Amino acid sequence: MRASTTIRLAAGVLPVIALLTPAATQGATTEAPVAEPAQVEAPVPEIDWTSCDLIYECATVEVPLDYDDPDGETTTLPMKRLPASSPDERIGSVFMNFGGPGGVGASGIQFPVSSMTFGKDVRAKFDIVTVDPRGVSGEHVATCAPAPDTEPVERPTEMAPTTPEQVEARIASDDYIRGSCDRTAPPILDHLTTADVARDMDLIRQAMGDEKLSYYGLSYGSLLGETYASMFPDRVRAMVIDGVIDPVGFTTGENGDDRPATGRWGMAAGIEEALTTAFARCDEVGALRCPLAGNAWERWQRVSDSLTEEPLALPGITIDGNTFKYGLSVSALQLYRIGGVPLPTIELLSGATKVIDVLRFGLGEPAARSGAELRVPGVGSVDLNAKRSVLLDRLGDIVRELHTEAERWGVAMPAAAEEEAPEDVLGGQGAYFGILCADTENPTDPRAWVDAAKEAAKTAPNYGPGVVWQSSMCAGWPGSSDDAYRGPFDTSTPMLIVTNTHDNATPMSGAEAAHSRFPGSRLLTLDSWGHTAIGKSHNCVQPEVDEYLLTEDLPAEGLTCKPDANLYG
Repeated sequence: MRASTTIRLAAGVLPVIALLTPAATQGATTEAPVAEPAQVEAPVPEIDWTSCDLIYECATVEVPLDYDDPDGETTTLPMKRLPASSPDERIGSVFMNFGGPGGVGASGIQFPVSSMTFGKDVRAKFDIVTVDPRGVSGEHVATCAPAPDTEPVERPTEMAPTTPEQVEARIASDDYIRGSCDRTAPPILDHLTTADVARDMDLIRQAMGDEKLSYYGLSYGSLLGETYASMFPDRVRAMVIDGVIDPVGFTTGENGDDRPATGRWGMAAGIEEALTTAFARCDEVGALRCPLAGNAWERWQRVSDSLTEEPLALPGITIDGNTFKYGLSVSALQLYRIGGVPLPTIELLSGATKVIDVLRFGLGEPAARSGAELRVPGVGSVDLNAKRSVLLDRLGDIVRELHTEAERWGVAMPAAAEEEAPEDVLGGQGAYFGILCADTENPTDPRAWVDAAKEAAKTAPNYGPGVVWQSSMCAGWPGSSDDAYRGPFDTSTPMLIVTNTHDNATPMSGAEAAHSRFPGSRLLTLDSWGHTAIGKSHNCVQPEVDEYLLTEDLPAEGLTCKPDANLYG
């Protein structure tokens, strides 16, 4: 018998990070110098590769902990590469970063999948390389132990506090975590900026013997690419950014925008746009292809509201409003055909929503009850006329299928907090908060997030407040931002900018902003859902990316591609 578990996201952390309307918030913005593109010289490390995982090679590389003291203490970073299959024709290396901030590279599942999406000519002439960024793994991991002699403060479960009591509880929790980090964090917490990661990549580029960098950055990895290209404009050969963040919106905002960083991003609007358009497509294709067809968005909304008011207990799982909105729904969008793997997660979400809708509101008219059987990918058929206990059990199967894929791809939906005090008060999110808070300008008054959340709710009522509150930890963050790079963002290298039309985490607005900021760049669009375009268009996007990496020739202006597979098949 399975133990009962509440699948619930840790408060303030969405399973994705990437990143609306101008609005002032109270509280002064933290002052941050505009960094100059410093050309830091540090000893070039040696890399000793060994075979691993059949066709790959692994290594660790040693880089300075603090680039202001390049000959001082070092930290080690795990690396993995797919060696060029034709070394005599080798052009160089293609570095890949899979986002986060603080996401893994060498240690995760995405690299083996994504490295094989390149065409045979790219794999023949390039080593495909990835690195676990600093603070994520290796010698120095960004963690914070509970502050000694301090009463622990429980982390609230609400993604977006609404009542005064919930707001005060969130602020108290943030204070406790920041205080713990201030007293117990290792030195790496002061050296976690994207600029530090860019300097690591430049040093590793030299160690790989590459005169200039060739790069493919996904999601937050786009910001790393934009930062590297701006800091080292004469050291870039070819740069592809996919699932793109506006670097100015991320770091400082435009024209004195003093909202919290997460109030400046398009992520909340992106989630709602992706959901509403996916459900509009569901209505278009009909019930035979999408079981939720017939006012699908309205059905999702009433299911979400119902679960917020009254959680649903399934065999082994309790699903509440947070779980449904921020766990199942966002993960379904995030994981849809990720890296080209045919994960039908949006279809799974549609099936789960349909079953909950039936459980809570019934099948409707007698005509709707005839032949009420739906097929859910990876789960099989579900008879909507079955008794309640059977429907609950089948719903549990669907939810577990989504949860399994989320964990496999690192878009995990963590269980509710354990009773014992955690060893890391950041819950494994040290690199995430370390980079986010050091890179971005934020108000110093934590109550500025209250007004920003209200403003975000006007344009994204389901997700705006929750996304805004993601960065509340940054009000007085103890980690240093002295080495952060916050502009200017410019490069002499024409880069290839790739975007999905319905990307939930990094909507098209980020790619369009980056396209306008980088002269000579080219925008390549994929008309599809899911986060990033890699692996989803082998007949259009991938050949253009391969050609650019091989020859540095950009595709035609205004090219829009079709995906390999259509939503709802």
